[in-house]
Amino acid sequence: MPLRLHARSARLDLTSASLPQISLCGLGPEVTYRSATQEQIWRPALREVDGGFAAATLDGTLTVRLCVREDGGALIVDAGVRNTGTQPIHLRRIAPLALDASGACRVGPGADRWGIFRHGYQSWTGTRSFRTTEIDRDPQSLLLRIGLIDICRPAPQRRGHFQSDLLTVVKHLDSGDTLVAGFLSCRTAFGSVEVRVDGARCTRFAALLEYDDIRLEPGQEITTEPLWLAVGTNDHELLATYATAVGAAMRARIPARNPLGWCSWYYYFTSITEDIIVENLRALTQLRARFPCDYVQVDDGYQAEIGDWLAANEKFPRGMHWMAEQIRAAGFDAGIWTAPFIARRGSRLLAEHPDWFVKNHRGRPRFALWNPVWGRWGNCYALDTTHPAALDWLRSTFRTLAAEWGYRVLKLDFLFAAALPGQRYDPRATRAVALRRGLEAIREGAGDAAFLLGCGCPLGPAIGIVDAMRIGPDVAPYWSNAFSRGPQRDLHGLATKHAIRNTLTRAFMHRRWWLNDPDCLMVRDTRTQLTPDEVRSLATVIAVTDGMIVLSDRVEQLSPERLDVLDRTLQLAGGQPQVVDLLHGDMPELVVARTAEHRMVAAFNFGEQPRRCEIDLTSLGMAAGSESLREWWTEALIPVRGGLAQLGEVPPHGCRVLLLPNA
Repeated sequence: MPLRLHARSARLDLTSASLPQISLCGLGPEVTYRSATQEQIWRPALREVDGGFAAATLDGTLTVRLCVREDGGALIVDAGVRNTGTQPIHLRRIAPLALDASGACRVGPGADRWGIFRHGYQSWTGTRSFRTTEIDRDPQSLLLRIGLIDICRPAPQRRGHFQSDLLTVVKHLDSGDTLVAGFLSCRTAFGSVEVRVDGARCTRFAALLEYDDIRLEPGQEITTEPLWLAVGTNDHELLATYATAVGAAMRARIPARNPLGWCSWYYYFTSITEDIIVENLRALTQLRARFPCDYVQVDDGYQAEIGDWLAANEKFPRGMHWMAEQIRAAGFDAGIWTAPFIARRGSRLLAEHPDWFVKNHRGRPRFALWNPVWGRWGNCYALDTTHPAALDWLRSTFRTLAAEWGYRVLKLDFLFAAALPGQRYDPRATRAVALRRGLEAIREGAGDAAFLLGCGCPLGPAIGIVDAMRIGPDVAPYWSNAFSRGPQRDLHGLATKHAIRNTLTRAFMHRRWWLNDPDCLMVRDTRTQLTPDEVRSLATVIAVTDGMIVLSDRVEQLSPERLDVLDRTLQLAGGQPQVVDLLHGDMPELVVARTAEHRMVAAFNFGEQPRRCEIDLTSLGMAAGSESLREWWTEALIPVRGGLAQLGEVPPHGCRVLLLPNA
């Protein structure tokens, strides 16, 4: 057994039999709760009982138990907290395992050489690896933070202090020693792993579950989501093993193949009309031999109002039922965009059912977002997905869209709104529970055959319900701009650079939790600021990570040169990816993918200046088999000397791709 959790006095030590440089000493549960008088943090002294560990408060208010088991080389820890007192308490947070003040976390010779994987909360939250000298910063304004991070769990924003949603990876960059810790499920509470490093020493390591101050009555018990821990020297294999275990625990839905799609958004935005969709249907039909599109998605811009999804505006005079019939008659599955957990001021839904919405501390509907593309005036508010009538409305709405109108592909956007803090109909529902109930209602209404694509969604609670998930921010017809580099911290939200980063850093989820949706591919050379090199990098990242390919251009205006980019993207897709340098810095720049026919190596230069690059094929376990290889995009010959592929000068935001035959 590689990992062992054993008692040391009143605390626990986690050690590895095979990797002596990995250990966590001074561990124990940590419970944060509020009684009638004040908030308390309880760090109990444990005793061994029946193969596990247990403790009770001195005043008899709470008991805690830890159950420990081994599964496939990983250690799994479950905690149970029971109210054994006579008065209710409000439960804020449970950490199944946390270091005490005198504890120590060791992964390799010293924490000053750690790479720490900080996973983001929802689709658009930046996800990357940090060095311990760096600071993780949230977006600047509250408006941005509401829509991009979990406002209940802001970043510590101190050097060397990180809070990673659901999981973390800690790797010593010299020795290769690696620890992965994460929660196996996310049905009842949002989980995170907190790591704090001061100099060469880790002073905080805690796996935390948020219970949002729910009321725990006398005699009631909370059983936590299982915590999964494993160690090794291959971060890619450990992450893959963890993701597979999560998928099994959450009963992930994995479609047999990636569908190819077309989406109206990134060329037309909200200016779509019936005629525009019909025009692109004709063009996609003519292009079918080169781009065998499976579905056509009508995106934002058809609805009468945000929240009123079954009523079309004047740009779709024959309605969305008719539109679905036209798409299906052309031989495609019909897709449609909705934002099911929000409603805008002015919508019938909000006007007629204000009691269906989450309430703020004043008893008014809880603000969820303001989106400038929907007009200058009109805030959006968060649907209460614990309200029985609201859940019935979700079931009915998506039954109409899917079963009656024939929309098989349902894109569900701005899903974070269901998990915003506030007062809900069911006071015992955590934010994670509220989100999952809403998603379950949509699945029930749409039916098992519907293809659900989540977006803007906290990831964990959606596993097992959606078929695909946006795993990064929106792409854009530009690489980045002053707004993305400044208020968005060059990390979160809208920008093609940000989308590419998350596509790489979340590649391990694909076909384990769902199909990864990296967002749309734009290959056009009009109405865009993306350079040809940036288009190739976007296409390469989507293809080599095997993400969904969804085109979002005006099809009839694509030039032969840009159609060739589309052809080459499709030919690259379908491999099993490994992001080689995931733990080494901000933007990973080396990806290996394998198919039945060949192996692919993609090297990127995400810097702002040209850079000479080479790839050590030998270190990747590859042999060129010749003195030169042909680069995929340019068809230039790449010399190989002593196992090193000499890529030459790679332009800013550019890439080079090599294909090698399987040995």
